[in-house]
Amino acid sequence: MANTTFNGPVRSENGYKTIIKNETTGALTNEMTMSTYSTSITVAATGTSHKEASIGIPSNFIPMACAVTVTSAAANAVNLVDVGTDADTDGFIDGISSAINSTGFKGFFPCNGVLGMSGGTTTAATETADEVEVVISGTAGAGGVIALKFFGISSDSPTA
Repeated sequence: MANTTFNGPVRSENGYKTIIKNETTGALTNEMTMSTYSTSITVAATGTSHKEASIGIPSNFIPMACAVTVTSAAANAVNLVDVGTDADTDGFIDGISSAINSTGFKGFFPCNGVLGMSGGTTTAATETADEVEVVISGTAGAGGVIALKFFGISSDSPTA
């Protein structure tokens, strides 16, 4: 199928992309795509901030929500508190209390931090790619692994 612009509902077996048409020039810009980003973060036995080993979350990704699953439990009774980036540790999810000393699905949380869709900010996306970082309520003891799956919008620009 050729590249086609539609006005109205569209059905697709392989997802869809949204574009913005400049009313003056007619140019199509700012391709926006519904997308996901998944990562696993190993929680060390000590410390309260833990992050990906390398840059993972893409630039200009607007997270709408995040599914949290603990795949390897921490030894101590500690909770996941914040999810963000290396630059802003509570930028995606701010102030939850989800136990990570047991395995399993912990919930689907809306992104309410300044890098998520918090409603009050005009630059919701992270403009620069960064490591995803989590903050826990205390030291984990024997560590653990937290799997995160972000649901959001990828865009050519964080402001359009």
